[in-house]
Amino acid sequence: MSKHLVRNTVFATVTVLLFYFAQGAAVVMGQLEGLKAIAAQATIIWSCALVAIVFFLIKDHSLKGLGFRKPVSGMAVKFLYYIPLIVVALAAFAGGIMFDNSGLFIPNLIFTLGIGLTEELYFRGIICNMWKDNETKAIIISSVLFGLSHLLNVMGGAGLAETLLQMAFAFTYGVVMAFVILRTQSIWPCILLHAFHDFCGFITIEGDMKMSIIVGTIQFVVLLGYCIYLIVKLRRENNDRSL
Repeated sequence: MSKHLVRNTVFATVTVLLFYFAQGAAVVMGQLEGLKAIAAQATIIWSCALVAIVFFLIKDHSLKGLGFRKPVSGMAVKFLYYIPLIVVALAAFAGGIMFDNSGLFIPNLIFTLGIGLTEELYFRGIICNMWKDNETKAIIISSVLFGLSHLLNVMGGAGLAETLLQMAFAFTYGVVMAFVILRTQSIWPCILLHAFHDFCGFITIEGDMKMSIIVGTIQFVVLLGYCIYLIVKLRRENNDRSL
């Protein structure tokens, strides 16, 4: 295992986690709510993405190595046009949509686009692509780190059981996103799908515990089924090409 790869992976992970800690701390320490909280968080999250973008533009004079390119033609059909991921995101609407906070629609959209860009940029664009010479390692390492990053939710007041479930969901989601970027060679589907998923969650009415468990279970089952499908289908294609 290359020490260079390990060092860069740790550096990328620590960088994104520091920014995420900062956006949470800014809200708590500043006692921010509503639009002010979203604005502060969005500013820090977008800054995190900008740091990586500027770094790689200076280093490589291009962002293609991070996946900022057109997806490989014909790959969408192999991913079932990402319909399972769209279903998982829309399932959050089972509890209803928050229309009373319509003034936060655009701020939430900007914020969730920032989340999608930043998380996909660091965990898939940087970390997953760094290990892409070994697809299995690339998928596992990027997904495990993505799952572990959700431990920060505990600091935000989330319960341990809830956080562990979120970590399991994030790991599975990470596996799917890793397959997407490695096979399409583009980070754009990852960013847009991730942002759409988070945006749906942000504008959803939080239901009671029973409803949350039912919706969460449906989302995870669909995601896990999709993940297994991709593993079987895409691995089989690899084996066929090697014959």
